[in-house]
Amino acid sequence: MNVVAQLFGFIALTFLMFSIQSNKKLTVLFLQVIANAFFGLQYIILKTFSAVLMNFVAIFRSIIYYMYEKKNKRAPKTVILLLFLLIIVFSVTSFNGLISLLPIAATMLYTYGTWQADMKTYRIVVIAGAIFWLIFNINVGAYVSVISSILELISGIIAVCRYDLKKNIS
Repeated sequence: MNVVAQLFGFIALTFLMFSIQSNKKLTVLFLQVIANAFFGLQYIILKTFSAVLMNFVAIFRSIIYYMYEKKNKRAPKTVILLLFLLIIVFSVTSFNGLISLLPIAATMLYTYGTWQADMKTYRIVVIAGAIFWLIFNINVGAYVSVISSILELISGIIAVCRYDLKKNIS
């Protein structure tokens, strides 16, 4: 077990949990930049390059979405299409067996979910993406990120209950 990689995973986990529990998109995007930077460092140490590249895309995506959101605008469809193209290019260059497809699929989901103005869609995507990352992290030995994925999954479910189901019950 690489202790430094696990430490980076723990720092990323902290920022990720705060992002999921926020109901403000600007805060979510800002905290995700930080979380993905630390996840990326972790995956560099673990030599899982599909995950490194997907975290790079996630940082880039969050910065772009943040700039649009700050202007109270939604990124145009061309931006999301370019991000998907970037993901596909990185996927081809970093493919290392079926397991490497999981962070790629999760990044596609998150790219779509964070592009949406609807935070409910984002929270549902968080749940699906967490499942992909959980399976990946178990397989690559990212032990703190396994915990992170489980907590992200639980946090996403709590956020859906807190913000979405509560409104339907009222």
